[in-house]
Amino acid sequence: MRLGPTAAPVVELDDRAPIGRRVQGRYRIIGKLGVGAFGAVCAAEDTATGHRVAIRLLPRGLARAPQVARTIVRLGQSIVEASTSHPGLVRVLAFGQTEHGRPFVAMERVKGRRLSEILSEGKPLAVGAVLRLALDLGGSVETLHSMGLVHGALRPCNVMVLEDGRVKLMDVELACLRDSESMKAVVAAEPPAEYLAPEQIRQAPVTDKADVYAFAAILYEMLCGVPPFHAATREAILQKHLTEAPVPMRRRRAVPVSVESAVALALDKQPEVRPFMPDLLNHLWSEAHRPAPRWKRTAVIVCGAALAVSVALLMISGPLVLRSRTSRPLEQATQPPAIKETPASEPSLARETNGSASARPSRDPAFTVQVGAFSARERAVALQRELARTGAEAGVLQAKVGGRTIHRVRVGRFASHAAAADAARRLATSGYATL
Repeated sequence: MRLGPTAAPVVELDDRAPIGRRVQGRYRIIGKLGVGAFGAVCAAEDTATGHRVAIRLLPRGLARAPQVARTIVRLGQSIVEASTSHPGLVRVLAFGQTEHGRPFVAMERVKGRRLSEILSEGKPLAVGAVLRLALDLGGSVETLHSMGLVHGALRPCNVMVLEDGRVKLMDVELACLRDSESMKAVVAAEPPAEYLAPEQIRQAPVTDKADVYAFAAILYEMLCGVPPFHAATREAILQKHLTEAPVPMRRRRAVPVSVESAVALALDKQPEVRPFMPDLLNHLWSEAHRPAPRWKRTAVIVCGAALAVSVALLMISGPLVLRSRTSRPLEQATQPPAIKETPASEPSLARETNGSASARPSRDPAFTVQVGAFSARERAVALQRELARTGAEAGVLQAKVGGRTIHRVRVGRFASHAAAADAARRLATSGYATL
């Protein structure tokens, strides 16, 4: 059985970073950050704004591939727009060509700790921390899917955990390329193999269900300390993806049965059997908000080092952020909104398998605005009371970030992103864009 490409990738590896050169007269290359099958990533300065950015210099061979060039033109702007629609997506600034005809992508420079580094110790993370991270990351992926894009390379090394606990999904700029027919061989050859969906390995048509599979593989690894499929060689890993079932997560008794079932379904070999990302996130959301005793399959859950992540933060002005209910933090506000849960039974992930839009669940889009980030709860409470006196609905959120407790003030519940953005602008005008 042919497990994947054995020939050389269709693009040549080019690891040269032209230090000191300007790209389109605006971006000055100041260093090299990394290199891979999709070109070199360089540190750069945006001379128009003074900001530090990242520039991906795509392989020159892409400029000579008409189909790839057309794909960039067709989907490039969609990716730029999608990257501004969710705070967990790395911001893509522009696609273009250098003065020497080499395709490039300009994007925000992100500093943090890669999830792959956190997981490299081979130890499982606390269940609550995993659910927080999963909701955050999943919200980013869901945004791409809602705009008709497939990330195609979900893996821990592409997930960056920032110092303040927020999460950024990297390599968003490559979504249009990985989805191209001529690039399937490159995608299937990319390391690591632990997160490739069976259809990617076979180089079959890829849909958003490939992202669901990879998301479930990451979730499995966070909960168990190892990926669902691992072996001594790449070929053996690929074969397991195609033919074997993962070891049940019940070996770690702290993992809720419903989460284990959801992950197993999302790792199904057949894409049409896997849930859509909204279904999976709704299920995890419901599990995350169950009363604590219902989480446990043993009397006590042994807590590991917490990876605290604030969920779905969209920067509005300074620290002002928007938060969608579809990916909210686990910590409850002092005035929490009502949470809709399916009574008396586990929420079902079973859906129609015909891929129709009707199979997607409707979700309650409640947006909020956040102000500030305080170490002292008293400061957050004081700000909450001050805002409440103006008639605003306000509450205090709490999260663990790098061993520290951070308190943020949540304002309102708005029916649309636009309404929340307007409220954020008014708050900023009133001087609430602090810390």
